Amino acid sequence: MRIIKLLSFFFFLPFIVQSQLTDAQVLNIVQNGSEQQLVTENSRMTQEGYLYHAEMLADKLLTIKPESSNYNYRKGYLMLEIRKEYENAIPFFEKAVKDVDANYDMYGVNEKSSPTDAYFHLATCYHLNENIDGAKENYEKFLASTKSKSELIPVAKLRLIQCEQAKQMMAAPVNVYLKNIGGTVNGEFPDYAPVISLDGSSLYFTSRRPWENGSTESFRDPAINQYPEDVYVSYMDYDSSWMTPIRLEFCTPERNEATIAVSTDERRIYLYEDSTGSGDIYFTDFYGSKFNDIKVVEDNDVNTKYWETHCMVSPDRSRMYFVSDRPGGFGGRDIYMSKRKNDSTWSNPINLGPRVNTAYDEDAPFVSVDNKKLYFSSNGDKSIGGFDILVCDLLEDGNWSESKNIGYPFNSTNDDIFYTTTIDGLRGYMTSFRKDGKGEKDIYEIHNDFLGVNNLAVFKGKIKTTDGSQLPEDFAINVKLTCDDCEEYEKNKTIYPRLRDGLFMTGLKPCKTYKIAYFNATDNLSMYEESFTTKCDESYQEIYRELFLDVPTRTISVPKDTVTEMDTVYVIAYKNLEFMHYFEYNKNKLSTSKGDLKDFVKQIEAQLKEGRKSITINVYSSASHVPTKTYETNEKLTQIRAENMKYDLQTYFESNPEFKDRVNVVIVSAIVDGPEYVKDGRNTKKYRPYQFVGLKTE
Repeated sequence: MRIIKLLSFFFFLPFIVQSQLTDAQVLNIVQNGSEQQLVTENSRMTQEGYLYHAEMLADKLLTIKPESSNYNYRKGYLMLEIRKEYENAIPFFEKAVKDVDANYDMYGVNEKSSPTDAYFHLATCYHLNENIDGAKENYEKFLASTKSKSELIPVAKLRLIQCEQAKQMMAAPVNVYLKNIGGTVNGEFPDYAPVISLDGSSLYFTSRRPWENGSTESFRDPAINQYPEDVYVSYMDYDSSWMTPIRLEFCTPERNEATIAVSTDERRIYLYEDSTGSGDIYFTDFYGSKFNDIKVVEDNDVNTKYWETHCMVSPDRSRMYFVSDRPGGFGGRDIYMSKRKNDSTWSNPINLGPRVNTAYDEDAPFVSVDNKKLYFSSNGDKSIGGFDILVCDLLEDGNWSESKNIGYPFNSTNDDIFYTTTIDGLRGYMTSFRKDGKGEKDIYEIHNDFLGVNNLAVFKGKIKTTDGSQLPEDFAINVKLTCDDCEEYEKNKTIYPRLRDGLFMTGLKPCKTYKIAYFNATDNLSMYEESFTTKCDESYQEIYRELFLDVPTRTISVPKDTVTEMDTVYVIAYKNLEFMHYFEYNKNKLSTSKGDLKDFVKQIEAQLKEGRKSITINVYSSASHVPTKTYETNEKLTQIRAENMKYDLQTYFESNPEFKDRVNVVIVSAIVDGPEYVKDGRNTKKYRPYQFVGLKTE
């Protein structure tokens, strides 16, 4: 999915065409080549996009002239392009800008200067590192010194706008809890494009990790030396941790496959695949107990000879949103939409218009379960840097509102993209590149209290077999809506349960009457029917069912230890609460009688008084790598923080007879995390983000 775009490394010089060298040939040049040969080959490889080998030569050049502005520029540029090592690239660019020449000679062995582009790339690194003033200063230096035909000029002007956006949003951060989901999913290789299931128990994602048997070794990308993309799934364990990811069976060692969307029942995965050269959207369906080989999407005008990068079908299956850079758009990549017609075919796609699309790139659309919020990423003038996640709301006239940035630190000055959420909209997952990352790209979990869905009913439940056997693939649920003013696609839809655990769910409208039929999709034989009416208030509500299927007789039954009739159960969906506190050095204790922790426990009390039967509070604690003399080790310090919090919360709630035995406090993790200590313990900005205790209810 990663497309190398070299932003005018040396735009005005001739392009030399030569066959790509092998690793052994490049190593021979490193060991035996003259300085002129090193310069020539490094320049050629950079122009042609063979950046991995170009960096090997840049490293050798720096051993010859460590202070050369020219050679430091080459190294910094390649670090930034290949691995986005913006923080580590800063010292190289800072040396590069000491000597800048607008008439830079790329192939000249006597060239000591760097090009004016060095200001731009140093500004980029400062921008990504949230040094906004340093970024602005160097973007402006670039604009003042570069030649008028540089293709980086409009980019630098856009970045200056983004810097102003960043200063405003960083001064007024939104209330979110964000965390890297850790080493079980995220590793040293790029992990990205997460798609979370609506219930939050399955995470599909893309990774460039090597195969265990070594079969991907010969298929590394020669430009950046990375393994092909594959699709993995990780399931959430009982303790809310992610289990070891499983690579899905349709992946092949030589081909790139990248996740872009998963159906509600997790029986279809949409993929991006680029073997055609331009990049197209594919899908794979689950049948015969596995995901089968991928097929190209052939629906009307989705894939073209242009670049299609992403698609998703709305939860009610009435709309398909996809991304394309086809002619006729507003510029770059745009988001398009097709409507499902009554005969289940798709209408001709339409561009979502200027409230969504810009002269820049829009990508990764995702629609909330109520079909009323559209999330997507844009690298335009509403971003604070790179791709940012924007949101717009569906208006009564069927159009989308003007999009707006979700805010900082939800978005960073780096790329933030591929955002998907669980059913309530309050927990999401996205791809980002941040300082606490494990690799080039990582997956982050993010919680918020301002993007939840309202005015929505959800029909959900579980269907199990009486003998514990596999649920038949043809078992389905037909949902019919009694509604004169509804569109045809809303009146009759079929949902399939998830085969691994029988979970099913779909969104419904408030204040409507539904007829539910459980049947075999193969022969359309009904096993059981019922009806209910959703409540008319604007709160989030769930209608829950738990059923048993007798496979031989194809009959539905209710568990014997429950009611004998299919009573409608409306579940009040309580908002899960979160708390975060960052400690000063060696501190480990808080008080439930004051501050934010007091507010947190009062919110829990309020939910218990409203009728919530019980609450589990998960405790997450961390200590940084700054040495502690008081507690012997940082491992002991983080454990003490977690245990103190657990003890105080348990004592608080157990001391009140009204709440006794209704609050369970569980230590989920107590870790030591963050950057390695380098004798700079007073750098609180560097270490304080890893000295915390966090709480989350469920």
